Amino acid sequence: MNISASRRKAAVALALVSIAWGYNWVTMKVGLSYAGPFQYAALRFSIAALILIPFGLWTEERLWPSKSQWGPIFILGVGLAGNFGGCFTALKLGGAGKTAVLTYTMPFWVLIFARVALHEILSRWQWLSVAVALVGLGILVEPWNLHGAVASLIAVAGGMSWGATVVYVKHLQRHRDLSSFMLILWQMIIGSAFLALAAVSFEHTPVSWTMEFLLALGYTTLFGSVIAWVLFYYALRRLPAGMTGLGTLATPVIGVLCAAMQLGERPTATELAGMLLIGGALTMLARTPTRAVAESKTP
Repeated sequence: MNISASRRKAAVALALVSIAWGYNWVTMKVGLSYAGPFQYAALRFSIAALILIPFGLWTEERLWPSKSQWGPIFILGVGLAGNFGGCFTALKLGGAGKTAVLTYTMPFWVLIFARVALHEILSRWQWLSVAVALVGLGILVEPWNLHGAVASLIAVAGGMSWGATVVYVKHLQRHRDLSSFMLILWQMIIGSAFLALAAVSFEHTPVSWTMEFLLALGYTTLFGSVIAWVLFYYALRRLPAGMTGLGTLATPVIGVLCAAMQLGERPTATELAGMLLIGGALTMLARTPTRAVAESKTP
């Protein structure tokens, strides 16, 4: 397969990921009405792992890591637990649309971390978009509103953690022969174990097993975890880390629109201004001039 065809397939995969993850913010918000953040996240990833195991056996994927691979996989599993434990907590405390936008500052953190760790050079245009996004971030977090700021900062931390994970996976793909499928599977297994431990330690109200909860959990598990993650890692193997992060930039837009339609969430004027600045910065990155793209290639 030539490079252009491979990249086109990666772009299609990222478009499907954006749709699946965009609506996933609504289903997660619905599910969190019946369970705690750690309970929901632990159920999501443990069930997803159980689905992946027979699929991996059927497709003859390598399932068991070698001795040298356990360290990186453990780090990613702990990162997943921290990332989604934080994101689900922020989602429980705040609105689905706002949390989606704050978490999906991930592409900016990918660019910054990739610059430091992978030496991917940022152009002036990309630095400008990061600056615009940071202004929008400051407005959307609303540090003057202490209660709202806590949920917002947790969501931002989730985005930073996710960005660091993306860059770390890209580093592993460059230097190790590591199966993407095996990486996803064990990341979920280890992450769900830590999330379950947190749920037992901090959340003492039992899960309410309603039909609405089961439908929300089913969507989050199958589409938001299994299918979307396989597609995301497929694209990450074929595209630069920064470009892969930017490929999901439609996700928060879909999340905000779906939250408005299904949950009736209406952002305040301040929140809307912050969202528009971050959205504008993401658009700037998506429409990076050809010259800037040439400047930003890895040396």
